[in-house]
Amino acid sequence: MANLIVYKSNTGFTKQYVDSLERRVLPCEVVEVSKLKKDHIKKADAIFYGGPLKNNVIEGVDKLLKHHKLFGDKDVFIFCTGIQPLDDDKRTNVINANGLSFYHVRLYIYPGGMDISKMSPLKQKIMKLGMKKAMSSGQLPEGVTEEMIEQRLSTPINLVRTEEMDRMIDVYHMSKLRKKANAAQNG
Repeated sequence: MANLIVYKSNTGFTKQYVDSLERRVLPCEVVEVSKLKKDHIKKADAIFYGGPLKNNVIEGVDKLLKHHKLFGDKDVFIFCTGIQPLDDDKRTNVINANGLSFYHVRLYIYPGGMDISKMSPLKQKIMKLGMKKAMSSGQLPEGVTEEMIEQRLSTPINLVRTEEMDRMIDVYHMSKLRKKANAAQNG
């Protein structure tokens, strides 16, 4: 049996974590969430899901969670990437927004990035309109100028640090060892 890594990555930051994870939880199968099938879940020993975080919602995770009855006693690790700072309130908001308290899953939140040039033309337009609206309504912090906003939108930000995944991978390996020991003891 293999591990299953399911993901959604709009601009490549979540995919950087997936690529690192793929090398650390062998054997594994990597599947984009749009191509996820029930058989992928049934065959997996452990399941990892990674997706970008937008307004506390992990994009695409609902497509995995709709198959929660197939999880059984599998370990399920969910991680998301974003550019907002992480604190206890953020974690709670993500759990609540995605209904994760209803499932036996582990959640990890990692720094991601933003590169507007990798977004769809529609998302680019929405992002720019949102910034202009915030500027015109005085919602930006004092001292933030239009020039600063324009620079932020034109300069990619990459906060990805794959070493952030060490804790999740340690938990995965500990669980795997515990299951192996239980099987040997019962078997």
